[in-house]
Amino acid sequence: MGELIRWPWSRPPARNEVRELMRRFLEESDDQDDFEWDALTTRDGLPHNWIYDLFHDSTGRVWVGTWGGGLGVFDGRWRTYRRRDGLASDNVTCIREDRLGRVWVATDGGMNRFDDGRFVDAGLTGKSVLNITIDRHQNLWAGCWRAARSGGGLYRADGVGDRAGIGRTGPRWVGLSGPGGAPGLEILKVFEDSRGRVWVGTYDGGRGAGVGCWDGRRWRRFTEGDGLVGNCVYSMFEDPEGRMWFGTTKGVAVYDGSVWRTLTKKDGLVDNQVFAMFIDTDKKMWFGTAGGVSRYDGEKWRSFTRKDGLVENLVRAIGQGGDGSLWFGTYPYLPLRGGISRARRPVARDSIETQVNKYLPRGHRDRLLGRGTDDD
Repeated sequence: MGELIRWPWSRPPARNEVRELMRRFLEESDDQDDFEWDALTTRDGLPHNWIYDLFHDSTGRVWVGTWGGGLGVFDGRWRTYRRRDGLASDNVTCIREDRLGRVWVATDGGMNRFDDGRFVDAGLTGKSVLNITIDRHQNLWAGCWRAARSGGGLYRADGVGDRAGIGRTGPRWVGLSGPGGAPGLEILKVFEDSRGRVWVGTYDGGRGAGVGCWDGRRWRRFTEGDGLVGNCVYSMFEDPEGRMWFGTTKGVAVYDGSVWRTLTKKDGLVDNQVFAMFIDTDKKMWFGTAGGVSRYDGEKWRSFTRKDGLVENLVRAIGQGGDGSLWFGTYPYLPLRGGISRARRPVARDSIETQVNKYLPRGHRDRLLGRGTDDD
């Protein structure tokens, strides 16, 4: 795998420059930023309220990985899959789709693949797989944790997006941890950037081992000593200009290949523990944290918590539906609490009246708009 190299820290983090970077790819809001909130919980068909992952597939289905309730799939109605349906565990941590449309599911007990309407064993049996990604070459990377129980580590199976790459016995997994390999034994995040490099974020007992970067030839490692704000890295994101963003337990670190910058509560985040980062279709950036969700539009910050309509404050996953609704998966660590919050822009009454006036006669449109008529 090549030797593990530490890159030097070029200069101290420049906090005041982060906003300028973000303004270059975000769009400032021109409205009041009001949202209509609703919640999805077990009462609505969700299999469990502790959400680990949200994934919107190419057909419009929403896949929800829960800790304890298996996998929920929403396509207008909820379907639930558990161990009895072939899942390796009812603790589902990550869902991804290959180019053939097959869905791969990471669980606390190994890997599964959803193929021809059923779940099949996809290897790493007994491993606590926490995060997966499929790279541009259709290789599947899997980050495991719980090292004391099942060994942890980083694994890769090549060619899973090609029918010939799976074989009769499933994917062939190769371990990538150990001397000269990926840093750390407990992997929280695996991410491929636009240059084809694969990054891993580590947990390692909560202390963290920083991040590793595989460029196809060797691993390079970054820690707090290099400029990373925290060594325990839960989330990653690449902005449209190629900078890498790392969500840690101490804030967000931004790296452009030579300079490190930092983003924390002092800059506008509602909390420094950042589990998810996301840019929506309106070019606003969202941060899911342990204290709520924060949004930045390049100019101003706004945070949302339970008092604003969020079902819980610990936001572990963020996604966006085809209708523009934003989905926030929460994980409160509290019995009977949690679920998914959805945020939608309210439809302006003017636009409703415009459409009603265009297509309906007066008597019908008055009733629809709640005005009543002389006949009432």
